[in-house]
Amino acid sequence: MLKEIRIAFVLLLVFGFSAVSIGNEWANYYFPDTLGSSWTYQNQDGDEFTRYAIEPQDVDGETHRAFSYEPALENWADYDYHTHPYFYFVDDDWTAFLVGGDIENATRAVTEQIWQESISTMKEQINSQFPEGVSIDLDVTYDLDIQAQDYFYFLPNNATFNEEWEALSIDMLIDMQLGLTSNVPGFPPTSQAITMSLSLIETGVITGTETVDTEAGPFDDCLVISYSTAAAIETDPEIPEAKSMFADAYSESTTTLWLAPNVGLVKMEQASENSGVVRTLELTNYEINTTASGRSESN
Repeated sequence: MLKEIRIAFVLLLVFGFSAVSIGNEWANYYFPDTLGSSWTYQNQDGDEFTRYAIEPQDVDGETHRAFSYEPALENWADYDYHTHPYFYFVDDDWTAFLVGGDIENATRAVTEQIWQESISTMKEQINSQFPEGVSIDLDVTYDLDIQAQDYFYFLPNNATFNEEWEALSIDMLIDMQLGLTSNVPGFPPTSQAITMSLSLIETGVITGTETVDTEAGPFDDCLVISYSTAAAIETDPEIPEAKSMFADAYSESTTTLWLAPNVGLVKMEQASENSGVVRTLELTNYEINTTASGRSESN
């Protein structure tokens, strides 16, 4: 009996270590990060950035693998967590990006940008309805609370094709105060308090493999990952105009990534349902450290 228990224990250890090994091999096959490697990408506007694999970093007492980027990100409103992770980990279950704080910064920047554009447009629309000499001033203040999941679950290691997983969730609460004043006698200042809540859930699915042509060359057997984002926006009281201010920026969207074996991300396409805007990213050149003394290059 003791011998049987010992054999079973050994088998559990063997299978346990095998699972970890296979998981890491899967991740390293489609998401290599050998130190000294680099990847240069170009977006739909012709802007480029280069990603570098650097030494692991300590974040809140935990060791994470790390990337650096050139040029440095100047505007958080341009940030995309699918393609711009700074810290991440790989274990037997997941390749996951530590992006919660970055997403909160980006969401805040996008929200402030929306305010500036939307309030200006609303002022113009309101004042266009009144005769010359009559002006209406709109003042908006708000308090923004954003809660993003710490990790974006980028890729389940040992994943099954066409099996969905929840990759990310974001909750946002905005308490707004809208004030209207005018130069019309008898038109007293008015104000309205509005609470808006946004819930965003993103799911991922691996749809298969295919060949992809890029500026850096063709890549066979690319893993295709599709992320779908569903957003729910509610206001209290119900004000359709307030919801429409954020509908385009936080509408349902689909992001598709192509990962080439032993190279990593080679292409991205991102489409928003309401706005019709399509963002793209494509690998233009790369340099991968394959061993301590050798490199694989493409330009």
